[in-house]
Amino acid sequence: MKNKDTGIIGKKEVILDVVPIVPGVAMGPVHHFRKFSFNIEDFDYLIESVEGELDRFRIACSKTINFLKKTKKLSNVIYEDQFLDIFESQIVLLEDKIFLDEIENFIKDKKSSAAMAVFTVFREKMDYFLGLENEYFRERALDIQDLKQKLLHAIFGLGTEYQISVPSVVFADYLSPSDTVHFNRNLILGFVTDTGGKTSHAAIIARSLHLPYVINNRNLSKIVQSDDLIIVDAYTGKMVINPTEGTIESYKEQKKKYLDIELNLLKESKIPTTTLDGIHVDVMANVEFLHEIDDIMNSGANGIGLFRTEGVFLEKDSLPDEEEQYQIYRRFSEEMKDLPVVLRTLDAGGDKILKDLEQPEEQNPFLGWRAIRFCIDEQDIFKTQLRAILRANINNNIKILIPMVSCLREIRETKKIIEEVKNELTSQGEIFYPDTEIGIMIEIPAAAIMSDVFAKEVDFLSFGTNDLTQYTLAVDRTNQKIARLFNDMHPAVLRLMQMTIKNANSLEKEISICGELAGNPEAIAILLGLGLRKLSMSPYLIPKIKKIIRSFSVAECENLVENILTLSSALEVIEHAKKFYKQKISSADLLI
Repeated sequence: MKNKDTGIIGKKEVILDVVPIVPGVAMGPVHHFRKFSFNIEDFDYLIESVEGELDRFRIACSKTINFLKKTKKLSNVIYEDQFLDIFESQIVLLEDKIFLDEIENFIKDKKSSAAMAVFTVFREKMDYFLGLENEYFRERALDIQDLKQKLLHAIFGLGTEYQISVPSVVFADYLSPSDTVHFNRNLILGFVTDTGGKTSHAAIIARSLHLPYVINNRNLSKIVQSDDLIIVDAYTGKMVINPTEGTIESYKEQKKKYLDIELNLLKESKIPTTTLDGIHVDVMANVEFLHEIDDIMNSGANGIGLFRTEGVFLEKDSLPDEEEQYQIYRRFSEEMKDLPVVLRTLDAGGDKILKDLEQPEEQNPFLGWRAIRFCIDEQDIFKTQLRAILRANINNNIKILIPMVSCLREIRETKKIIEEVKNELTSQGEIFYPDTEIGIMIEIPAAAIMSDVFAKEVDFLSFGTNDLTQYTLAVDRTNQKIARLFNDMHPAVLRLMQMTIKNANSLEKEISICGELAGNPEAIAILLGLGLRKLSMSPYLIPKIKKIIRSFSVAECENLVENILTLSSALEVIEHAKKFYKQKISSADLLI
C-alpha cells in the first residue's frame, strides 16, 4: 500500500494491490451496495403461535418467488437468456416441498421463529457448499446466502436499495445475479467485491457487460466512503483511492492505450497462431455455460478444449434428463461448426453435490468417490449423459473426455459402457455418430506414469494441471495455510508432463492442456518447449496468449526447458521463466 499527496477531493491518495478478474479500467465515485445486515438476536423474537410463524414463512416465500420472477423477466430484457437458469433454480428451491418441509418442521419442532428457521437451515446448506473443494461449488454458496437474505428481508418487511444515480464503481461484499440486474447497467463503471472468483456469477456478468472487475481481501466495501473517488485497474491489479489529478490524467491516457492494445489483440487473434519458426499452435477455450459461446467466437478460439459439464447438472434443481443435456450439447456442436468441442463427462461425486442423489460423507473427498469412479458406479446417470453426447455429435466435432482416470480398468470399463450405449441407441433407431473420439485427463500422477499404456487405449490425452499439481505435491490448494506450496511449475510436475508428452508423441496420440497453467503467460514458453501444441484456457485470455506464442520460436523454448528440467525447485523454474518472458515480450503490446 502506498500513500501520496492529497487526492483530487482533498484526501490522501492510496494505492492498493487487488486481484484482477475481468480486465479493464474504471474511474468514478463509489456506489455502496449494502443489504440490510441482521444480527442473530434479531431472529430470536417471541412468537405468538407456531401457525403464525408458518404463515409468516409461507408469505415470505411467496413474496420472494414473485420478486425472483420479476427479476427473471428483467434479466431476460437486459441479458437475454444468459442468467435465466440461475433465477429459475432459486425459484425451484423455494417451491421444493422437501426443502420447505425442512424449514417448516424446524419451526414446528423447535417452536422457532420463521426467521430463525430460515437462518439456521440456509446456514447449514451454505456452510456445506463453502467446505467443498471445487471453486465453482464454493461460489454457489453465495447464491444460497443471497436467497437466505431475500427471505429474511421478506419476513421482516424490508426492501433493498439498488439505484445508482450517477456513473459509479460498485462496491459490495459479494454480488448475486439478482442484485446486478436491478442496476442501471449504463451507470455501472466496474465491480469491486470482497469475495468471489473467476467463476462467480459477478465475474460472468462483468464479462458479459465488458466491465472491469477485481476482488480484494481487505473488506474494502466496508472501508471506502461514498465520497471517495476510485480508479480500478483490472489489467495490472491496482486500485487507487482518491487519486491526484496527475494520477487521473495518467490513467486516462493509459486507458486509451489499453483499449487500442485490446483491439489489436482481438484483430490478431483471428489469424492462425504460429511460432517464429513456423510451428502451428491451437489455442482453445475452457467453458461451462451456453452464454459463453459469443465470447469464444469473438476471442478467436480454435475450438473448445474443455467443456465442464458440471454446470449442466448444478444449475438445475434435479438431475437433467437426456433431452435437456442433448439440447445443450447439440447447441455447442452447431455453434462451433467444424471446430472441436472436447466435452468432459460429469466430474461429480464425493465432495460435489448432485440433486436427487444421496451421497456418503467422506473424510477425504479429494481422493474419494468422484469423476469416473462415481460415473462407473452410477451408470444410469452416466449412460444418460453418454446418450445425449453421442446423439448431439451431429457435426462429428464433439470428443468425449474422461476425468480422473487412475487405472487401466477404468478406461476399459468406460469404453465398455460407451459400447453398450451405442448398441442401445442403434436398437432404438436413434441417429448418432458412432466413431466419437474418447480421451482421458492426465490429472493423477499414476496416469502420467502409466501414460505409455493408457495412451494405447484412447484417442487423445489432456492435462488437468490443477489436480495434477495438487496430487503430485500433496497440497490442498484451497487450504490457506499451505496454499503457498501449490506451484504448477514445480519440477516434479513438469517432469511428469514431459514423460506423458513423450509417450503420447511416440504413439502419435494428440495431447493438450486445459488447466490454469495454460493461461499463465510466463508458462507458455515452457509448455511449447515440452512439446504441447494445443492449449485451452478462459476465452478472455486467448488473444493475449496467441500474441505471446507468436513471439517465441519452438527451438528457443526447447532450450529453455532443457535448462529448466535440471533445476531442483519451483522458485528457480519461475525465475528462469520470468527472465525468458521479459526478454521476449514487450509490455507495451500485452497489457502487463
